[in-house]
Amino acid sequence: MKRFVFFVGAVAMIAVLHILPLAAQDAQLLLQHAAVVTWAGWSPDESLILTTSEDSSARVWDAGTGELARIYHHTAPVRGGIWNADGTRFMTWSEDGAVSLWLVDMDEPLLTILQPVTARGARWSAEEDRILTWGGGAEAIVWSAAGERLLRLAHSADVGYADWSLQDAHILTFSIDGAAYVWDAATGEQLQAYDFGGSVLGAAWSRDENRLMTWSMGRGVQLWQPPRQSPLVTLPHRTFVEGAAFSADESRILSWSADDTVKLWDANTGESLISLSHIDWVEGAAFNADESRIVSWAYDSVFLWQADGAKLAEFRHDLLVTGAAWNRSESQILSWSWDGTARVWDSLNLSPIIVPTPKPQQGQGPGDV
Repeated sequence: MKRFVFFVGAVAMIAVLHILPLAAQDAQLLLQHAAVVTWAGWSPDESLILTTSEDSSARVWDAGTGELARIYHHTAPVRGGIWNADGTRFMTWSEDGAVSLWLVDMDEPLLTILQPVTARGARWSAEEDRILTWGGGAEAIVWSAAGERLLRLAHSADVGYADWSLQDAHILTFSIDGAAYVWDAATGEQLQAYDFGGSVLGAAWSRDENRLMTWSMGRGVQLWQPPRQSPLVTLPHRTFVEGAAFSADESRILSWSADDTVKLWDANTGESLISLSHIDWVEGAAFNADESRIVSWAYDSVFLWQADGAKLAEFRHDLLVTGAAWNRSESQILSWSWDGTARVWDSLNLSPIIVPTPKPQQGQGPGDV
């Protein structure tokens, strides 16, 4: 999630075809950790790949050869990371509450911010002069680039997500009890408050901050226009929704769910445009840049689709896949997994062999196959 956002015209449900999956030996690069890989991402110039892991390390790899360039040791499992704009620095966050700032060519962190609970995420402001963090506690915190605490944004329950608005004027925070707040990013003043109930699992702004999108345990995806108290549209799934994203023009919404589907919706009417069936609960999905293709990941596989619903490829790990992303040219897909690896796949030269799809495992969670 990703700075709030992400076309596709299509018909109703598409018949699903299962492409012969590509396994570890088919990956262009195999980047190995000693435990679950929690996040991976290319540097801005795509010369390096950063991975983070429950083996208490972050690692930087040569993106051309897969050669390990450097290991960054932590004192607890590392939950995630993020590059800065020019790729000279990155941040990591870990279970002991540490948010660490690293130079790529140094073994020790430039700065470590210690929180009293597990760190769940961190984001730079656009100028990289401030850092926004959140974790397993009832607050998000804004820090200076030198580690001085500037603002405390308090909730009554654990904060599950936070991010800057596009111009850094505001901050959106969201807690597990369904409370969402908009804050003045300079003063910490609470500007707006919303209560969507405890079943809501996530929220995101539209670009103009005029609408909020929420996804939940039992109410699908809902689009709100505060201060209106009822949703503009409700987009139903059969069970809880893992996440959702706007299309670039915000006329469509992509959502993914434990009901084993990725769905595309008309954001104005709520009409279902496409449903992509998987064999297990879907952990994530995203458009490519021109929204002509969709990548999704469920159980041990990454799936590549045309935006009309035709399946193009399947890339397989040995255990649950927790994330995937394209490079800028969209010639490669980077995925990472519980199997202790991140893998880079060729997303252009795809397998032409098609076999029937196994029956979907409805109602089962990750790993239950």
